[in-house]
Amino acid sequence: MKQFFSRIAAITLIGLAGCGQGTSGGPGATDVSAKKPVFGQTEDTFNLSVPFLSTTLQQGNTIDAEVGIERAKNFGEDVELTIVDLPKGVSVSPSKPTIKHGDANASIKLTATDEAVTGDYKIKVTGHPAKGKDAQIEFKVSVTAKDTFTVGLPILSTSLKQGESKTVAMTINRDKKFNDEVTLNFGKLPEGVSMEPSAPVMKQGNSESTITLTATNDAALGDFTIKVTGHPSDGVDVSKDFKLAVVEK
Repeated sequence: MKQFFSRIAAITLIGLAGCGQGTSGGPGATDVSAKKPVFGQTEDTFNLSVPFLSTTLQQGNTIDAEVGIERAKNFGEDVELTIVDLPKGVSVSPSKPTIKHGDANASIKLTATDEAVTGDYKIKVTGHPAKGKDAQIEFKVSVTAKDTFTVGLPILSTSLKQGESKTVAMTINRDKKFNDEVTLNFGKLPEGVSMEPSAPVMKQGNSESTITLTATNDAALGDFTIKVTGHPSDGVDVSKDFKLAVVEK
């Protein structure tokens, strides 16, 4: 029975791995006499690969991405990539990247202007070899709205003595149209330092909250950087560093 379910699982994984892999290219893709293995790719062909999940690109930002290649036996050519059907306001650099014969991928940069049209898109990537058929695959990209708020923290490092409790104000700066609830999440605190509340919430219409930091008598001394992330009820997180100095009492 265990072997039966193992075989079913293997078949399922093979099916999933083959989904969304695009079309093969290279001389073997059109050669009817090319040797076709029971599993894997036909000889002298190649397939392109891109992230399985949608890649998120925020307005006004640039992200790095990769287009990979899976080479079958006897295929070792350079492959020039053409990327089309980009959303309005999104560009790619370089415009025609190349996967060299000894490389496993090509690096690209996707850039969205502040006015890039938000939404979910399928970008067409075509791999053109020196000879043989082109390969194609779809690259899913989700363009999201730019930051609609920023996190406000003390400009200077906050000093906290061992054995002391101190209240610190945390704020967010909202754009005119942004009125969502925002939760602040904090990275790892120094040993012996605690915070209350642990995840303050800025309700709709509010832009300020306070936290109370408490250091034990033997709290770790030093200068620390704590990442503070503002998580809106809808949209993209925004992060900023909070500087904390724990000093002797």
